[in-house]
Amino acid sequence: VIQDPAFSTNGYIYVYYTYKNPTTNTSNNRVARFTVTGDVANANTQLVLIDFDNLSTVGWHNGGGLAYGLDGKIYASTGENANAANAQSFNNLLGKVIRINSDGSIPTDNPFYASTTGKNRAIYALGLRNPFRLKLQPVTGKIYMNEVGAGTWEEINEVKAGRNYGWSTIEGKRTNQTAPANYEDPIYAYNHSN
Repeated sequence: VIQDPAFSTNGYIYVYYTYKNPTTNTSNNRVARFTVTGDVANANTQLVLIDFDNLSTVGWHNGGGLAYGLDGKIYASTGENANAANAQSFNNLLGKVIRINSDGSIPTDNPFYASTTGKNRAIYALGLRNPFRLKLQPVTGKIYMNEVGAGTWEEINEVKAGRNYGWSTIEGKRTNQTAPANYEDPIYAYNHSN
């Protein structure tokens, strides 16, 4: 959950949550806006901003980070749902950081806007396993992301437009692996055994 920068006047909060789609009977992650009055978020005020792709494995690698950038955009991180191929695909939002406007529309200056279609135009960065937390540095405007590794490494990455963080070929900092286009090393990686 994050607050709108103008929360004191508009009462908006943004929530990333998992729900069961009544039509398909599958689980999905969603980012929605609610209006808070007093200390209660009114469920009737929900505005769905974006629904992610169907989840095949509930509870595994769902991500869930949210940040409100200094550019006035909402950033959300989503895991690859225990399917490594999702992280490198432009045909779904899994294993990505997405960027949307606060009304749910997709900014036309997103890095893959012209090369993708539909909601996949929201893709801002890719190549992620389970980016469970986003945090805005309020002075610089940089957004940092915590990424859960698999066998060995945990990562802290700076979210950058159009960058590929290498999952599933690269975990932690790159050594001799072949990097995908626009690859970005983590700013910090630490071994699980530590």
